[in-house]
Amino acid sequence: MRVPGSERARGDRGFTLIELLVVIIIIAALASIAIPTFLGQRQKAQDSAAFTLLRNGLTARQAAFVDTGDYTQVTVAMLTEIEPSVSWSQGAQNLVETAPPSIAAAAVVGAGAIDNEIAFYPQSAVTVDLAVISKSGNSFGIQIDTVSLSETGYVKVKVVDGSAELGW
Repeated sequence: MRVPGSERARGDRGFTLIELLVVIIIIAALASIAIPTFLGQRQKAQDSAAFTLLRNGLTARQAAFVDTGDYTQVTVAMLTEIEPSVSWSQGAQNLVETAPPSIAAAAVVGAGAIDNEIAFYPQSAVTVDLAVISKSGNSFGIQIDTVSLSETGYVKVKVVDGSAELGW
């Protein structure tokens, strides 16, 4: 005697081990393509946030320079008043070199974009450096020189994956 429901219908046999393995392999292949792409986009977003922060810092530094006419007279308090969303820290040495392009080590810069920090170093009355480190570990810097740089008055330097170059 057959008990109702004790036998499976012919079309309701489930999945074979081979079918399950094929599905797992397809999912693994898709993940191996998607994950590096996602991580690359994440690094680009972190770098974009860092140099956007630095551009805001550039605007604040220029506004402070207009008020004082001398980068050495610009203080953290003045910069905080102009741009309160940024944590400013004054470096003790040169942060940005343009020839050859380089940015001081992370220990010197010490300003992380994740904390909205920008490091600055007034080299002279007419020259100042700004630098920030992205969450991805890449560094971005600007050297402003109101006298001897190009028409723009500043040079941008980036260090991405250990390689330094001018521009962003």
